[in-house]
Amino acid sequence: MATAELGDSLDRRGFAQWPGAIGPAQLDALCAQPAVAAAADADAGDRELLRERWCGELAALLRARLAAAGLLAADAVAAQCTLFRKSASRNWKVTLHQDLSIPVAAPADDPRLQAWSRKRGRHFVQPPAELLQRLLAVRLHLDDCGAGDGPLRVVAGSHRHGRLDAAAAQALRAAHGETACTAARGDLLIMRPLLLHASSKATRPEGRRRVLHFLYGPREIGYSLHWSTAI
Repeated sequence: MATAELGDSLDRRGFAQWPGAIGPAQLDALCAQPAVAAAADADAGDRELLRERWCGELAALLRARLAAAGLLAADAVAAQCTLFRKSASRNWKVTLHQDLSIPVAAPADDPRLQAWSRKRGRHFVQPPAELLQRLLAVRLHLDDCGAGDGPLRVVAGSHRHGRLDAAAAQALRAAHGETACTAARGDLLIMRPLLLHASSKATRPEGRRRVLHFLYGPREIGYSLHWSTAI
């Protein structure tokens, strides 16, 4: 897909797919990292990968490519990277939702901030939709992800409707349907966090679906907030 098409798809549909963004040799090196190469039944993933040097370097590489394609500001930062590891032994479904929480360094006293929580010692909060609309999620597929591997299913264009309650989300899915985002190894799925998305359990017993999910945003996020990590 050409650069202009990527930007158009992201603006119009809330997601874009970039085939073959990372080559086989680099993918092999990533998959050899201990955090990624752990046994499939070890756990379902890791939310703290940006502390790893290799992950920070990958985040910077992706940021440069996305910025060159006009999809991300050159001074944007990576705020989080999560490894999702789905297999026959670690299998789950995700109901229809938007990604509303972000990792921040400390609580802030602002009535526009909602749903404070802590996960693994980090603070998370749901900021206003204005900030969420400026963020970009980038999912790097480390394995082929076919229809039987529990791919993400998205409701195209739903990112344009702001924060949605459950009834509005279901109504949009009923009206517009879903797109299954199957992918080949090395493909990127680029999406807005407000895009409605879900996934089913994997049904292919021998398969596995490993995805590195990066969150990018502006260095200064306002609302008296600061990222817990910014690379």
